Amino acid sequence: MPLVVAIAYAVGLGLGWYATRGGAFADVWPIVVRTQMVAAPLLLTVAAVWRIETFGELFWPAVMVAAMIVQFAVTWLTQAEPQRMAHATLESMATSPNTGFFLLPIAAAIGGPGALVSAVLIDRMTIPLWGWWIALLRRGAPIPQSRRTGLVDQAALLSLVAGLLLRLTGPAPDWTATLALWTAPVLALSGAATFIGSALHPSQRIDPQPGRRRWWALVLLRIALFAAIAVVVPTASLRVLAILCALTVPTFSPPQWATVYGYANPVLAAGNRLGWFVGALGVVAAVALRP
Repeated sequence: MPLVVAIAYAVGLGLGWYATRGGAFADVWPIVVRTQMVAAPLLLTVAAVWRIETFGELFWPAVMVAAMIVQFAVTWLTQAEPQRMAHATLESMATSPNTGFFLLPIAAAIGGPGALVSAVLIDRMTIPLWGWWIALLRRGAPIPQSRRTGLVDQAALLSLVAGLLLRLTGPAPDWTATLALWTAPVLALSGAATFIGSALHPSQRIDPQPGRRRWWALVLLRIALFAAIAVVVPTASLRVLAILCALTVPTFSPPQWATVYGYANPVLAAGNRLGWFVGALGVVAAVALRP
């Protein structure tokens, strides 16, 4: 599985780089982004939420989501950009843990199915928060958005609801475990492609220098919050996941939404470049601490 995930990331990076070369492919890139935003939840969310055995499993994922809400509050209170709420939202997205396209593949590669289950729960618990953030970005978007794309942009939240409804009908079949495990390389490929294609899209090629200091401040806040969680969680698997949340690669969706909605933010630009070094430290720490 580690090799499969690595190959998937490499292929995705290649596809994303090709999209940055301009031409017709770059012109249709917002459509590619929205397609991926629908496909990923349908592949994983419904099956993963369906497999929840007891709602007590959601406690520590909920604590980690609470840490993200604290970070958003600080980002909003310290925001000086025009369109304060929109840019605070985008910066919170840009400095939050990459729970989908980093935490899930790395958890599957390092810890196997057991760690993946907890990682999926953490990722799925963030969906309502991200749904709210996306709604805030749509509301103030420089590029006007048509109403018909609203449901598409909230595909993850709708998939969460579908999974919970299926859970009420009874236990999930065994094939959903296999689907969840092999979705990891699919997420790695599609996430890497859409991240690179969006981060290097002509609309996002802005100077990151003005945003570096603020990006580092918000990242240090994230590290402090999740390091504190890592100290108190009851299992080694949760401790590894908390460390991966603290030391994470850039979240893949903010440059995608910035491209689709028409935002340009230097904090986001700084994170797209610097966050990979932090994520590399996270992988090393996760390997050292794995159960």
